Amino acid sequence: MITLKLSTLKKWSLMAALCLLTACAARPPTITHYVLAEPESEVADAAFAGKYAIGSIRMAEFLKGNALIIAETDSQIRHTRMHRWAERLEAQIERQLRLGLAQQFPQSQFVPLLSTGYLRNMDYRVDLHVDAFHLNAERQAVVRLQWFVRDAQEDFVHSGRIATEANIQWPAEEDSDLEYAAMVEALSNAWHDALTQLGQQLQQVKQSNHAN
Repeated sequence: MITLKLSTLKKWSLMAALCLLTACAARPPTITHYVLAEPESEVADAAFAGKYAIGSIRMAEFLKGNALIIAETDSQIRHTRMHRWAERLEAQIERQLRLGLAQQFPQSQFVPLLSTGYLRNMDYRVDLHVDAFHLNAERQAVVRLQWFVRDAQEDFVHSGRIATEANIQWPAEEDSDLEYAAMVEALSNAWHDALTQLGQQLQQVKQSNHAN
C-alpha cells in the first residue's frame, strides 16, 4: 500500500509539473506597443493666419498596418511582430499634423476635412502621401513625404517634397525593448523635423499666392 501511494504521488507530481510546463508554453508572449512622441514645435509666426482643411493621409503600401518597418537591405524589409504601433500610423500623423502646425501658427486653423462642413469655408486643403517612415538599412530613421495644396474650389495650387533623417541613440545595454524605443524616438524626431519644414513651405505657398 505504501508503495502504491508513493507511486501515485509521483504520478500526480509528474502530471502537475507537465501541466505547469504546458501552461507556461501556452502563455502568449508580450507585445509592446508604441506611439509617436507629441510634437513640441516652436512658434514660427504668431501673426500668420490661414484656414486649412487636413485631407487624406495616404501611406505607402508597405507602411500600412501596425508593424514597425526595418529595412534589412535596399530591397528587403522586415515587419516587426512583437513591437508594434498602438494605433495606425496615418491616424497618428493626421493628429500630430493638426497639433504641430497649430503650434507653429497659433492664429491659423488646422481642422480635419470632414469637420469643415464646406471646403469653401477654408483657404486651402492639404493632403499628404507618406513614402517612407521606417528604419533604413543604414540604421537611420527616415521620413519622406509629398504634400499637395488645393484651394477652396479644389483647384491645384502647389505641391512639394520633404525628406528627413534622424540618427538613433542606441542604449548602452543590449535590451530589445530599449532598442525599439530608441527607434521610435528617432522616427518621432525625423517626423517632427518634417512637420517643421511642412509648416514653412505652407506659409510660403500662402504668401506667394497672395502676392500674385
